[in-house]
Amino acid sequence: MRAKFIFEVHNIQQETKELPVYYRTLFMGFLKKALSLYNEDYFNKLYCWEDKKNKWQKPFVFAVNLPNMNFLNDKVLFKGDIVLNISTSDYEFFVNIYNSLVNHKLYPHKLSDSCLEITLKKMYLVREPEQFSSTMTFETFSPVLIEKKEGDDKVPVLPYDKGFEEILNDVIDFQIRNIRILRGQNMGLHKKISFKPINIKKTVVKHKISEFKKNTGKEIMYLTGFSGIFELSGHPDDLKEIYLNGLGFRRGQGFGFIEVAK
Repeated sequence: MRAKFIFEVHNIQQETKELPVYYRTLFMGFLKKALSLYNEDYFNKLYCWEDKKNKWQKPFVFAVNLPNMNFLNDKVLFKGDIVLNISTSDYEFFVNIYNSLVNHKLYPHKLSDSCLEITLKKMYLVREPEQFSSTMTFETFSPVLIEKKEGDDKVPVLPYDKGFEEILNDVIDFQIRNIRILRGQNMGLHKKISFKPINIKKTVVKHKISEFKKNTGKEIMYLTGFSGIFELSGHPDDLKEIYLNGLGFRRGQGFGFIEVAK
């Protein structure tokens, strides 16, 4: 299930608008506020575990499109409406997030300290591929993050790095198994995924989350991933799962959204 939500920007007179470079964090907060306002019980189920944060894999991915986007220092400049893409294989999540985002009580929503406010302009469902084959070509809507553990640290792994495909399979298997468990299916990958880069580039993103600041005292974290076009081969059901829920880490933070390449 996929949907696009189009937001109109208010309280800004000039044609060019701006957001912090870590704008994904703002939309993380926006989605959490929307869910908690509409269905607090479901929000707590998804994000809380007793008195701690629930770090279970989230059954969705999102990507934010800012038209005519340009970066200037620690700001991103854009013109026009904001597009929020959401994708999931989980029906319960889709119903809750859809009803959350069309809830008129949510708007106008103040998105940033610069008084930028948004209201929902329109939304529509996105048609998914009628059939998934064993080999498909995808393109990124947001950077894909693949990492491995080295001691207490996580280090990025890129498509041209040694051992990338093996690490990629470990990440996807863990991701898919966690999401399928929510549906009562304790099953990871049906078969190994093969990755073929077609037009890939390294991407470094500035990001901001409270946990990083608490642990390091730093405001901004730098995440290294990749963007572009690539081919995946594997079981069609696994490719569909990846398509619907995203690829890699931090999918619930605005990363790993992929689309079938045209």
